[in-house]
Amino acid sequence: MATLKTNTYKSPTTGRQWSYLTTGPSDGPVMFFLHGWPGIASTWKHQLVAFGGLGFSVVAPDMPGYGGTWTSKDPSEFALEKLVPQFIELLHDALGRRDAIWIGHDWGCGPLWAIASHHPEVCRGIVALSVPYRTLEMGLPTLLTLIDRQVYPEDQYAYGQFSYQVFYERDPTVVDRQFETDLPRTIKLIYAKGHPDVGRAPSRLSLVAEQGGWFGGVDAAVPDVPLDRTVLDQEILDELVAGAEKNGWHGATAWYLNHAANEKYSREKSLDGGKLRMPVLFLHTEYDAVCQTVYNPKFAAEMREKVEDLSELVLKAGHWGALECPEDTNAGIAEWIVKRVRDSWPGPEVKSKM
Repeated sequence: MATLKTNTYKSPTTGRQWSYLTTGPSDGPVMFFLHGWPGIASTWKHQLVAFGGLGFSVVAPDMPGYGGTWTSKDPSEFALEKLVPQFIELLHDALGRRDAIWIGHDWGCGPLWAIASHHPEVCRGIVALSVPYRTLEMGLPTLLTLIDRQVYPEDQYAYGQFSYQVFYERDPTVVDRQFETDLPRTIKLIYAKGHPDVGRAPSRLSLVAEQGGWFGGVDAAVPDVPLDRTVLDQEILDELVAGAEKNGWHGATAWYLNHAANEKYSREKSLDGGKLRMPVLFLHTEYDAVCQTVYNPKFAAEMREKVEDLSELVLKAGHWGALECPEDTNAGIAEWIVKRVRDSWPGPEVKSKM
């Protein structure tokens, strides 16, 4: 079994520290995993162990605002245009590698898609879970145009499933205080398992702005979800709580506070009009109320227009598909690499058996 190693890197460019996990042979093809809100590197542990064991050189950083990586109380430091060069520096300087297969989930798909559209030269392939291309990185106004009004009638749900993002912009400090009140309960609730009914019904996040806070209002208690109804184990829960206690929640919130800057960066500086020519795999999470791509086809429509070599796979899971269905996730990625990014499959011995 592959062993995970914790590493640190202090950037000579920014002076900031990064923490990242590695496993697998250092000279194997690189797989670079980008977690989302509100995660840490070890939320990819099922993928890291599996692909490290196959001979890939696997890396997963704690993203800015989380774990052992830098954080800031200046939200603009989390804009994609500032972050993308830092990920490329990690690849080139910390790892000494030229390119990688990049994998992202949730807000990890923000820099993932930005790297693909601004720096295709470092991308052997792209794997995205839950969040399609030309959605999150295009800013909140774009997301609001993608709401399924059959599920979210405008007179009842003005902002659809993105009401919580509207609330972030109105008063992000309220969000931070709410979540920090009871971190174990908050994190368990966020990481609840998926359910088949969820993908076809309004999200619990669809009235956050209207109610003035998560969980039904600013003073509402955080529901206590049993651990066995989440996708977490006790070890990952403890790591997530420890990271949030260390950093506070403001770094996690800051990712949601750069919509205008991210849209400008994506629209004005993407190469080739945003066309992607490298192989791309998108994994739908069918029981996902917020990133609903299976029953709301327009959510993935622009991705299908802009990506020339697109493969798609549906996971029977909620938003946290890589944790909820790790075997299906890993098998889907491995099969795609063999078929579409074959030169990145490690070792002639392994290739000959596929």
